[in-house]
Amino acid sequence: MKRTAWIVAGIVVLGLLLGALGLLLSIGEGPVPTGAGDPAPAPRVVYEVASQAPPAQIEVDESPKGWPAAAPRTVLGRVTDDQGRPIDGARVVLDGDHGRHSARTDGQGRYRLTRAATTLKSFTVSAVGFEPFAAEPQALPAEPQFTLDVVLVPKPGLRGVVRVAGGEPAAEARLVLRRPGERRWLGTTLSDSDGRFHLAWPGDEPLHLSAYHAQHGQARVDVAEAGEVVVELPGGAWIEGQVVDGDGDPVPAFSVTASPLTHMSGGPPAQSFDNGDGRFVLGPLAAGRMQLWAAAEGYQPGEVTGLTLEPGERRTGVVLTLKRSSVLTGRVTDARTGKPVAGASVIPAEWRARALAEAVGAYTDEDGRYTLRALPGVRTSIRITAEGYRSLLLGGVEGAPGEETVRDFELTPTDADRPTGELTGIGAVLRPHIYGVRLGQLVEGGPAAEVLNEGDVVVAVDGQSAKGLGMNKVAQAIRGEEGTEVVLTVRRNNGSGQPEEVVLVRGRVAFPQRHHN
Repeated sequence: MKRTAWIVAGIVVLGLLLGALGLLLSIGEGPVPTGAGDPAPAPRVVYEVASQAPPAQIEVDESPKGWPAAAPRTVLGRVTDDQGRPIDGARVVLDGDHGRHSARTDGQGRYRLTRAATTLKSFTVSAVGFEPFAAEPQALPAEPQFTLDVVLVPKPGLRGVVRVAGGEPAAEARLVLRRPGERRWLGTTLSDSDGRFHLAWPGDEPLHLSAYHAQHGQARVDVAEAGEVVVELPGGAWIEGQVVDGDGDPVPAFSVTASPLTHMSGGPPAQSFDNGDGRFVLGPLAAGRMQLWAAAEGYQPGEVTGLTLEPGERRTGVVLTLKRSSVLTGRVTDARTGKPVAGASVIPAEWRARALAEAVGAYTDEDGRYTLRALPGVRTSIRITAEGYRSLLLGGVEGAPGEETVRDFELTPTDADRPTGELTGIGAVLRPHIYGVRLGQLVEGGPAAEVLNEGDVVVAVDGQSAKGLGMNKVAQAIRGEEGTEVVLTVRRNNGSGQPEEVVLVRGRVAFPQRHHN
């Protein structure tokens, strides 16, 4: 009898343990079902919580009592502003003995945290354009499931969210605030990862708020006063195509990018493809007029212009044809010691899409040797960079397809109190001018400073007219190898003088800023 009693008692205890374990596992995975015999939920309790912001509220909806205190819990609720409007993209962070849990609110301001802490160390809510909220640990109940509704106090100014058509938040959209009819902006910022933004409100008059995004396009809304606003972008387009060589055969491995010709909207990062058939899909891209570039080792960069896409359009059949490239090879050494510089980057400097130039660039080996197999097919400059050395911009590189050119480069070690870059040219900043290019700042000790003056206008380079060529082509013509001559036709006194020829010997010029030649 005693043995039987012990067996029965053991079964009862085991059943109780299994029941408790099942209850623990069920907590924190969703709303707790309420049966007909369950006690009704407790009334909503409002806690006044001290914070750095003006008095904020946290509303706690307590669940039925009697749950084990050690069980993980579910926390859910809404985040609204002081007018009761939901706040999309607010960040909710709960820190406790089970670690940190975080969530973002949806378009209705709702959030949900599962398997949260049993002992709360902190509970914070933040959103761009609102004062942050922080609750003291003792203000929160210990029930297994409860609701925390938080009211955020708005900051003064214009705040809101940028969305793509369909509701997706647009991160890193450029927001610009202007008066109607003016180009000068009164304020600008970028939206955060949830599309939220905040701008100071400069006055009482109605303003234009424009949003620009490289992938989702642009939109503008008229804003009459400070407060909350939603900007909806039209959405991007897609391009499907193929990259081929001069014979029409697919280029198996390449990188491609596009640049929507939209004010303040750059293109997406370059995407690399290695699929054997040369095909690619690029997008989303801000709709409108755009240019498309492709690059591959062994080829000149290819370009397609004149594409105009509508929001949501999927353009197919785009073909980029790449021509064979010349080859540039040589060594990079230390200008002081003559020792090889390993790991130096060697890339074409004038490519319209720098990301593509970096994708096909070369790096020096342990002996300082490099081979660059993707050149543009016209006179170009090469940029060489390495950690601990001044960057070097060397112009005058050109060669026929398949032809190999040898160029060795010497890099000067960096000195903290000296300029950080060098180039081979005349040492002048170029500015646009109706007759060609105007000489701006002249680098002291450079070839230009010896015989030219600021304000002189270059109207021709080596007999080729500079008018209408554009800054990049004129700069490329002026740059060249150290020790070579360049013949400039200049007009003195801001272009009012008579043309005269000046012969300069290109040199290596150190400079503290970019855009010298």
